[in-house]
Amino acid sequence: MRTLEQRSAPRAGEPWILPLDSLVLLYNLLMGALVLLGGLELEVKRRLLTFHGLYAASLLVFLWHAREWESPFLKVLREAYPLLTVLFFYKGVGPLIHAYVPGSLDARLLVWDEKLGGLSMAVWNLQRFHPPSPALTEFFNLGYAFYFFLLPLAAAAFYFKAPLARFRAFLFTLTLTFFLHYLFFIILPAESPRFFVPGLREPLEGLWISEGLKGAVEANAYPGGSFPSSHVAAAVVCLTALPLLGRWRVPVLALAFLMLLGTLYGRYHYFVDVLAGLAVGLTCSFLGPWLERKWPLVFDEEGVVRGRREAIDRG
Repeated sequence: MRTLEQRSAPRAGEPWILPLDSLVLLYNLLMGALVLLGGLELEVKRRLLTFHGLYAASLLVFLWHAREWESPFLKVLREAYPLLTVLFFYKGVGPLIHAYVPGSLDARLLVWDEKLGGLSMAVWNLQRFHPPSPALTEFFNLGYAFYFFLLPLAAAAFYFKAPLARFRAFLFTLTLTFFLHYLFFIILPAESPRFFVPGLREPLEGLWISEGLKGAVEANAYPGGSFPSSHVAAAVVCLTALPLLGRWRVPVLALAFLMLLGTLYGRYHYFVDVLAGLAVGLTCSFLGPWLERKWPLVFDEEGVVRGRREAIDRG
């Protein structure tokens, strides 16, 4: 394993705007256009346009000055900053739900669930008529909460145990996965079972983890960001780090599977949301690294980007 200083060593001739950076800038530009053209109140438009405009401008300043940073920790920040801001982008999509597409897909999703065996409603009806014990709820919420540890765990595994090019390809893929879902939420709004199905609004009684999840969900979740499941898709992308986890790969895989079950058990998603999230996650896992290698850059006079494919293949 390389040290933090070795992982953060500067690379001669490297452009200051990398594929991930241009992806983030492009997303902010696209969201700014959607906000400007959407049927939103003037104050909401002003707030969202200010956020995306300031974020893009601040990012350009941040990236320009990051060229001169010598601190390994600041260089880690330069590489991994999207992980720290993804929640803000998620919350920024909330006001755009129904700005372009009225209504929701929930009724159709329930029909599709029924055609797939009715698993979701079977679980929720069982909970309604036979309330589970707090310990069982805590068990499944442990799996659901593991998602918040899986993201930094996978990022750290790629950063410390793989070539820097592979870490960048992973983070590009993960960020692309989130951005695609945020756009899906706008054009395919679905409220989720907790908001749409009568009797499912109140969370199940659990213990400590369940209480923490309840507060986090209430503070950040909104009706409309359900289909496909971004949690499932992001988890699939993160599981590409399994070969780097050594003896921890089995418990991580088990907890990730428990997370899939927890999305249904906790009434966060329909079964079809999970299947769609799996499909998007697998697609992004295969296409993301390829797209990151092909992503056009403004500054590549030294052929750095063209040479990154060989670096990834060697890793």
